[in-house]
Amino acid sequence: MRVINITALTVGIIIAAAGSSYGSQLVYKPVNPTFGGDPQNGNWLLSQASAQGKATSSSSSPGFSIDFPNFGGTTQTPSTSTTLPAVNNTTPTN
Repeated sequence: MRVINITALTVGIIIAAAGSSYGSQLVYKPVNPTFGGDPQNGNWLLSQASAQGKATSSSSSPGFSIDFPNFGGTTQTPSTSTTLPAVNNTTPTN
């Protein structure tokens, strides 16, 4: 009698576990309202972007700055702007 109860309990647990574990397809749901997400996420996204801070006005490139760590006192050369050579846009004739 005890073996039947244990067997029934084991079968019941296996059926319950198999019934509750099922797979489904992963579906992409955008967050940004620009790409089809919920329009009410816009204020939250804007507040998160504003909270990340602003670039310093002394930055060489507008709107973007990177604060590199000091690697053992090695000085980095400042970036200098170089002019690119002119591009030859003429089409070759055969």
